Parts: sequence; C-alpha cells; structure tokens
Amino acid sequence: MPELPQTPFTDAAYPTAAPSADTLGLGRTSGQRGAELIAGFRAEQYPSADTLALSRWAGRIAARWLMRLPGSPASMNYLTARLASLSHLVETALPPAGDKLTVIDLACGLSPRGLTLARALPQVEVIEIDLPDVVRDKQQRLKQSPNVIIPPNIQWLAADLGVVSLEELLDGRLVDAVCAEGLNPYFSNDKVISIARHIYRSLKPGGVYVCDLPWREGDQAQGRLIATTFSRQAGAYKSSVKDEAEARQFMQEAGFDSVEIYHTAHFAESLNLPQPIMEYSLFVRARKAATEGINP
Repeated sequence: MPELPQTPFTDAAYPTAAPSADTLGLGRTSGQRGAELIAGFRAEQYPSADTLALSRWAGRIAARWLMRLPGSPASMNYLTARLASLSHLVETALPPAGDKLTVIDLACGLSPRGLTLARALPQVEVIEIDLPDVVRDKQQRLKQSPNVIIPPNIQWLAADLGVVSLEELLDGRLVDAVCAEGLNPYFSNDKVISIARHIYRSLKPGGVYVCDLPWREGDQAQGRLIATTFSRQAGAYKSSVKDEAEARQFMQEAGFDSVEIYHTAHFAESLNLPQPIMEYSLFVRARKAATEGINP
C-alpha cells in the first residue's frame, strides 16, 4: 500500500485541537476527550476486542457517570445509531467489487468503523484521518492489544484539517467515499459548507460524502443535560440546520448533485438499533455527479 504524505502541525485551526483544561484526565485537547468518552461508552455497552482495545479506564469511568444522568439511554443510544447508520450509508453506496476502492474516515477518533469496514470489504482501502494525538493513541492501542488483528488494507493519516485541506493531504488523489462522523458540529455553518466543498473535490465522479449535521429540532429537552455535559469535555457545537431543506442546501452549495437526508429513526428497525434513540442530527449522503460538471 503506497504511503500518503503526512503534514506538519503548526497552528491548530481545528476547534478541538487546541489544548484546554482536562478535569477528568481524558486528554489535553477536547478532541481527545470526546474520543475517549465515546470509546469508553462503546467498551462499556458493546465490549469486543476492538472497543476494549480502543478505550481507557478513564474513558470508561467517565462514560459510566454519563450513563447515569437523566435522559442518558436515548442520548447514548444515539451514538450507537450514528455509528451504525453512517457505516451503513457508506457500505451501501460503494460500487460493486472491481477496481480498487478507497474510503476515507475523517475525524475517525477511537471508532472501530475503519477496522470493521476493512475486514468486511478486503477490496477496499480504508484511510482514517484525525488529529495527531488521537491517531497516535489509536495506533498504539491497537498494536499493543494481543486480541486485535489489524487488517492490511487500513492506514492512518494524522492531520489538522483546519490547517491543511483534504485535497492537499491526499496530494490530489481522488477517492470513492468520505465519511465524517461528528466532525461538522464543531464548525460554523459556513465552514461546514467549505469542508464539504473540499471533500467534493477529493471524490471521484459518482463518489459519496456521508456525514451528520446537528438538527435544531432534534435538540430535545431531555437530552440537553447529556449534551451540555459532553460538550464541556469535547467542545461546544457551532453549527446546526433547521430542517432537511437547509441540510440539502449545504451540500448543494458545495457542488453535490444528489443529496439524501435520513433521520435516526429511519434505521432503527432495519439495523436493529437500541431504543429509545434521541434525534440529535440529520444523516446525509451526498453524491457527486457521475460525469464531471463545473467544480465549485
């Protein structure tokens, strides 16, 4: 597998990349802390070789505390639903096996998605990208676990995409799919569109961008305590969409030809997701036209 370029890190433009107060011992940046909390939850609720290897005791203890707060079941189930739903949207969008396919998982955190995709789809090259500290920790934990076999078709890149664009990081290489779980909430709406535009330029004709966008109507009262507590560690949300039309507009402004919008409940039965599930975000699958038009 060819090596892709790494990037120097200077100004941490990504909102969760700057060092900040760590009251729970989860990490020096909010990006690290958010990743640790979610990894801890997955290890507690869905223990497996991957989720246990990717978590730390500090994250598991913090997750146990969050899981005891009012409104926790629906809120924490949302994290499970988001992972499963976005993974499903990526898998079902890929063309039949043939030529080598490439999937990018942006802001991969300590998610097991890349490993799962790489094992299930050996013809697909999976590239995970996140902040330097997160990528370093993830690789070390996986390599040190005697129970995890790292598939040969996965690799990691460390980068702050607030400093370097995806196009630059990939050195102009085009890919089949980009998935960004939990990335957009930490940017302003204008920046979300800008990120989508850069992703568009890194996709092959017919390629897809799968992501979540915070939904204003989905911020239900019973989940606000969890959301507020989580954001104190992982960083405050800066973007949101008021409805499906605005979510679609974001992607169309970025150049995407076809945009599908899904609610969490859409996948609840078909993917056998735990109930109840909070509707925090809209899930988006935006497709680049199969024939090149004007690049935005």
